[in-house]
Amino acid sequence: MELNFDTRLLQAFIAVSETGTVSKAADRLARTQPAVSMQLQRLEMDLDTQLLVRSHKGVSLTDAGETFLAYARKTIALGEDMRRQIVGKKLSGRVRLGMVEDLAVTRLPSAIAEFKRRHPSVEIDLNSSHSADLARSLVDGRSDIVVADPARFSTTPTGFISRQLIWCASRMLEVDENAPIPIIIFDGSCSWQDRMFALLAEDGIEWTAGCRASTFSALISALRAGLGIGLLLQEGLPVDCENLQTKYGLPPAPTAEFGVYVCQKSPELVDELATFLRAGF
Repeated sequence: MELNFDTRLLQAFIAVSETGTVSKAADRLARTQPAVSMQLQRLEMDLDTQLLVRSHKGVSLTDAGETFLAYARKTIALGEDMRRQIVGKKLSGRVRLGMVEDLAVTRLPSAIAEFKRRHPSVEIDLNSSHSADLARSLVDGRSDIVVADPARFSTTPTGFISRQLIWCASRMLEVDENAPIPIIIFDGSCSWQDRMFALLAEDGIEWTAGCRASTFSALISALRAGLGIGLLLQEGLPVDCENLQTKYGLPPAPTAEFGVYVCQKSPELVDELATFLRAGF
């Protein structure tokens, strides 16, 4: 089966995936809602596959949709890269990128390295902090791009990066099945930790604070020391720890959503890097 996708269809699908609703995607693309809906239907007809699940709350991706989203982003990024190479467009300057510590163990570093390889004249300054501080850094001009927890921002991100979390613990940890489950708690604001508490409550799982950690590195140390069970990104699982999956009757782990934010009146370089980072995931 030969498939030739109009890039406008891919852009519509990406926008809906990132905003979560057809109406918000239409606003971003400066199109009407019916036009965007028709583009989505055309994609699903061409693929003969359901990409989205519609509900009154918005849309969510099917497994096929998740796979297609990755390819759609790569296709758009490849086209933009080709355009830059053909017209001889060279990026230069300095961009200040802030991110939460959790993302240091994902594909983000390799994506930054690839951007630097393509644009050697660009200087990238990195800063790692918690989401609330990163939000302030964007407002007061200390950062040009920020990738962090959208719950700590009052503005809408230019896009989202979604990563699956896992329940994990040290292989040394022994849990008494008749006692509350020890949980390692991040002692700060974290929206996916809030969802973790909600999931445990919904399933009626009793838990206790095995340890409270004030930084990401402290959380990793507590996890490796066998002080309790924690939530991590799959890429950040230490070698001496294990993915618990549904062990101990734990519910499915939530997904972590990171928003990509750029400064006001962002220069071309900032927009290019933000687009590249979104496509890299």
